[in-house]
Amino acid sequence: MNERILARFDGCSDIEQIRERVTVSPAPVQALGSLDALMGAEVLADALRQIYLPNEFSLEFIKEMVARASLYSRKLFESQTAYLSRVYNPPDVEVAPVCLTGLAGIGKSQTITALRKVLPPPLGFTCDHFEGTLQLVSYWYASARGKAGGRQLLADFVLDGQQRSSYNSAKLLIECRRRVNRDGVSMLILEETQHINTGQGASKVTDILLTMAAIGPPMIYVSNYSLVHKLLGRNSEDKQRLLSEPRIMLPDAPDGLDWRTYVAECVRVSAGHIQAPLDDLVNEIYRSTFGIKRLVVQLIKLAYIEARSSGRLCIDINDITRAYRSPAYATNQKDVEELHLQALQNRTTGSRMDLRCPFELPSDLRSKVVKFARTDRVNRVINKVFHSSLNESERSAMEHIEPEASKATRSPKVPRRPRVPQASETDLANAFEQVLESMGTAKPKKPR
Repeated sequence: MNERILARFDGCSDIEQIRERVTVSPAPVQALGSLDALMGAEVLADALRQIYLPNEFSLEFIKEMVARASLYSRKLFESQTAYLSRVYNPPDVEVAPVCLTGLAGIGKSQTITALRKVLPPPLGFTCDHFEGTLQLVSYWYASARGKAGGRQLLADFVLDGQQRSSYNSAKLLIECRRRVNRDGVSMLILEETQHINTGQGASKVTDILLTMAAIGPPMIYVSNYSLVHKLLGRNSEDKQRLLSEPRIMLPDAPDGLDWRTYVAECVRVSAGHIQAPLDDLVNEIYRSTFGIKRLVVQLIKLAYIEARSSGRLCIDINDITRAYRSPAYATNQKDVEELHLQALQNRTTGSRMDLRCPFELPSDLRSKVVKFARTDRVNRVINKVFHSSLNESERSAMEHIEPEASKATRSPKVPRRPRVPQASETDLANAFEQVLESMGTAKPKKPR
């Protein structure tokens, strides 16, 4: 076969080349002070969402998936006879798909976007058995959102708007197998699978996943924890096919280089609108987000609004704390506290299935998160004990020294309701008369 085809994956598995191709460092924001507070916060959030710094897990995952696609491509094009045989008589092969799972907002979709950047672009190919030039593509990508079932997914791949009523699922599957072999498709990617199980259990998503796995090439599907828990409740034949190759994406370690680099990149993109010691930011942002990148963007956005409402243009560490306690972040605050509690207690049960990893994790992967959570809890207890032990003069001096910090760490007091005054005998008599008047003066009916 053509050497260009056999070499189309060359260089795609080098870690440093992968890092260079997928890293996204947006330009710093400009002149947020001239904008309205809400507009400026949205501009800052848009810039932060563009950041993508691949961590060690993402780089290794991309490298592994590219290697799988390269191996499949070499097998497909090992000879012209083998290639044409697969086109005209596509084999009935079912693969075990790779399940990329993790917490919502952890960065799974960004990792898939990075993988699509690394996979080879379309390549022209000529063959005596086909007229003109074929376009070899390295992957098929689809979103499971809104799909009625496996048949619709197959039809979207191969029919291109043609009449679909004359094609049943068996014919569509054969056509998909023929097309992927003809076009050199070496990877199938399915995203947003968790959006198709609402109210229907896992039957529909199981049908879609098994249908796509039956096409032939290596396959990846992306899912949150909630769907994986439902798939674990399926029969063993489904679990053996769909959950035998899990890849669990965890938050960055709180004391790791990847997390520190990401927070530093957020500071750089803010162009001076975040002004706080980096060590404090690393700890406070992790404490408030559990390392979930989507929550980091929302937290900084709310912190900027807090800073502007205080008459400042720059975010300090106390704005991060106030943003964490703001009503707009309340639902995420509950999730973050639940995640920290799970890390401390090592719970394997609970109603929040969307926050609990469905697979048993090695102890070394949890140790750093547990250490951070325990240290943070000890520090908070020490600070609480210290502030509660101060007398009135010492507390006033502390507020004078660190007014903003003391306000941020103090729990808001809810004013007590005024006590209801005790009713006199006259008040009780008047209330009784009002009740009688409200009941009316109708005479009681005679018994039958």
